[in-house]
This record gives sequence, structure tokens and C-alpha cells, in this order.
Amino acid sequence: MSNKKLITGTIFFIIGVGLFWYVYQDINIQSITDVLKELKYGWILLSVILGLLSTLVRALRWKILIESIGYKPKTINLFLSVQILYFINLVIPRGGELARCGMISKYEKIPFAKLLGTVFIERLTDFIAFIIIFIGVFFSQIPLIKEIFSILKLSPSSFQSKILIFGLVIILFMLFYSIFKKIGLLNKFQNKINKIKEEILDGFKSVMIIEKKWTYIFLTFLIFLLWLLMLYVVFFAYPPTFNLPLSAAVFTYTIGTFAFLLPIQAGIGVWHFLVSECLYLFGLNKEAGKMFALIAHTFTNLVYLIFGTIGFILMPLINTNSHDRLDKSVNDNNY
Repeated sequence: MSNKKLITGTIFFIIGVGLFWYVYQDINIQSITDVLKELKYGWILLSVILGLLSTLVRALRWKILIESIGYKPKTINLFLSVQILYFINLVIPRGGELARCGMISKYEKIPFAKLLGTVFIERLTDFIAFIIIFIGVFFSQIPLIKEIFSILKLSPSSFQSKILIFGLVIILFMLFYSIFKKIGLLNKFQNKINKIKEEILDGFKSVMIIEKKWTYIFLTFLIFLLWLLMLYVVFFAYPPTFNLPLSAAVFTYTIGTFAFLLPIQAGIGVWHFLVSECLYLFGLNKEAGKMFALIAHTFTNLVYLIFGTIGFILMPLINTNSHDRLDKSVNDNNY
């Protein structure tokens, strides 16, 4: 890891931890203990099962990409490697992608660089799918969006005030434009936008030439649906959120996902803040929203820790046994 990435990662981690402290500074251990006692753990278990199912679907989707480049990996290896991906991401943001490629390269004898190429296509696909979902959620929640803007805007009373504010916005825009252009940031920003557009087009082209492209697209949206349901069923586990509608889960899940776009371990702090604020918009009090975010995030990441550890243990055992059987078969044939 370069010094620049290390410094950036450290800064974002500090921001995440600081935001976590800000959100939970007034919450005491006793209130957390009381909440844990009233949880309905059957729903938590269902969330765990949905999480494991989403991992399996993600493994099956990855298998389609790997098979498209001429290899036949075992589904169990892909499933366990995705569990390892989630585990590593808790420690090193986005480091899990390299880890799962390394594990599959080692045990399936597939070139590491080719696996990275499939992961790149996966990430582009997820990004495109998320944009589509975000646009859909935005337009389905127009009344709520308007309410948010009405809370945030200044609401000037006179026409003159509106003209003044509009003029100030134009002046600020021109000022920032001049500064960015002078120091070269505008070109960098434009280049970044162009690169993203090219990558999205490359992602579309890559998916369109996959033999099982429609299955691949279906599995992509199924993954997002399972992630949403993972969050939604936890609503039923916690009494204050029991009566919240599915639309609250959809909106909260979509906005909360932005936390994982930042290089912060498990979106800590940022995810808790976004989720608690989203639930507040749906009428939940601040403390209950904070508790829900803590419950959902903690149990999800405990699952990643447990099953990621199991993945680390099982992958060598499963593949050692298969290699032993192969060696025995070769020896028997020679005999």
C-alpha cells in the first residue's frame, strides 16, 4: 500500500470513528443491554440466512464471469472466498477483492490478473445497478425528497431576497470555477468524469458479451434485493421499527449504501449516521434510530467475522483433501 493510500485510509478511518463517537456519545451500556434483551432473535437469524444466501448468489454470479474466460472453479471455493472478502474488508477497505482473487488463484490455478479483470467487471456492474436503483428510489420518494429540501432550504419570503440569493450563488459558482480552472482541478475533474463514463460503457460491453448475460443481470439485482431484505427483516427484530413500511427500509438501505463507497472499514460511523437520520425522517426518534443502526451493523459484521474465519479454515482443508484424492487416483492408475 502506497503512503498516499495509507494516509487517505487513516484520515477516513479517523473520520468514521469520530462520527461514530458523535452519534453514540450519549448512549450508555445499560441502554444497549436493555435493547439486546428485547430483540426478537428469530428475525436476526433470518437476516443471517439472507446474508449467506446473498453470498452464494454473488459466488454464482462470479462463476459466470470466470467461466466466460475458460475456467471451471468450484462453487464452494467461490462462496468461501466471498466470505473472506467481507472479512478482509472489515480490516482493509477494498482489500477483500485482492484476497478473494488470491485464494481462488491459489486453489483453482487461475491467473490472478484474469481474476482481477472479472472483479473489475463485477464492481462496474454493481455501480451501474446501484445508480439504477438510486434513481428509482429517488423518483419513488419525491414527497420525502421535497420534505428534506424544505427542511434544509432558507425559505426567503420576498422576491428581492430570492434574486439576491440567486446572484450570490452565481458569483460563488464563477469564483470557484475560476479557482478550479487556474489550479487545474477542473481538468482533473473533467478527466475523472470522462474516465467514469468510459468505464461504465466498458462495463456494459463486457456484460453484453457474457454467454449467460441475462442470468448475470438477474443475479446482480437479486444480490441487491437480498441485501435490502437483510436490513428489512431486522426492522421486525426491534420493537420501535416493527411497524415501519418497506419504503423506509428501501430508502434507508439506498442512502446507507453511500457509506460503503468511502474507504472506511465497514462504513463505520458514516453508515450509523446516515441510517439513523433516514429513520428519523420516517418518524422514529433519534435514540431508537441510533440503536437500530448499531444492532443491524453489529450483527451483520459479526456474521462476516465468523463466516470469514470459517472460510479461512475450510478452504485449505477442502482443497487439500481434493488434491489428496487426485494424487491417490493418479497413483492407483499408475499402479
